[in-house]
Amino acid sequence: MDWKESCRSRLREHLDLRGDLAPPWERFPDYERHTIGWRMGAGEDWMGLWGVFLEQLARDPESRIAYLRRHPPAPVSWADAVHRVLYPAEEAEEGDDDDGDEDDPAAATQRRSALLAQGLIASDVAFTTWLGQQRGVRWPWEHHDTPEEAARYDTRELWFWSRQVAALRGSGGWAPPAVPGGWRACASALESGDAGPVDPRQGLLTLARLLCAGHVKAPWQLGLALADFADSYDDDMGYVDAFRLWGMSAFDDAHQLRRYLEATRAPADWEAWVADQLPID
Repeated sequence: MDWKESCRSRLREHLDLRGDLAPPWERFPDYERHTIGWRMGAGEDWMGLWGVFLEQLARDPESRIAYLRRHPPAPVSWADAVHRVLYPAEEAEEGDDDDGDEDDPAAATQRRSALLAQGLIASDVAFTTWLGQQRGVRWPWEHHDTPEEAARYDTRELWFWSRQVAALRGSGGWAPPAVPGGWRACASALESGDAGPVDPRQGLLTLARLLCAGHVKAPWQLGLALADFADSYDDDMGYVDAFRLWGMSAFDDAHQLRRYLEATRAPADWEAWVADQLPID
């Protein structure tokens, strides 16, 4: 049995009570659009199941828009996939798990605008989808021995958790549990919402502490310069590189990123750097 036949044979067990398979942005909201997670493991398997499900779904636009409306809106970064759900005749030859690149930027912009108007995609919506799936708080030290490890390998989920905890902290009458020894450097930030003094040379730890505090400061807010960017993904990366890692996971659309840049008053040279390092349509 080949992989596609395997997906067909297992599809029914994953359908909901309406006979739907959740679209990938609902099933894994903590996966950004272009993560390698869609090409391995559970993400790859879900994309295979979804491809088979869409083959069986009625091809008329009314049925397909009804399917999409039964589920949360997709992040803007999924606009290409949502368009292909609506118009399967235009589906790319490589299938639904392609990287979503568009040959015609003007056409892509027009499609995004139409999907936004229909409410089928939305800005900064993945966090809302993720939050609606939570039952309480899942503490990151249950899966990662150190904050650096969590910031390095589960950046997007740690960001969502950070936003969840910040809201709980702001509601009053809430206190976090004691943190294990490996997370002691983040204990005060988690409890108070203040990251305190940070060492930008320890990029991943600084990012983790800021996330525990509930707000990620931009490099320019910490007095860093463009020369501090080393273009590194190593575990000993500095803060500018860790900030890039976070940005690649945190922003699903240009509007969301623009709000952050305006809120942090990004200087022009840093805006150019962001445009180069975090190219978001």
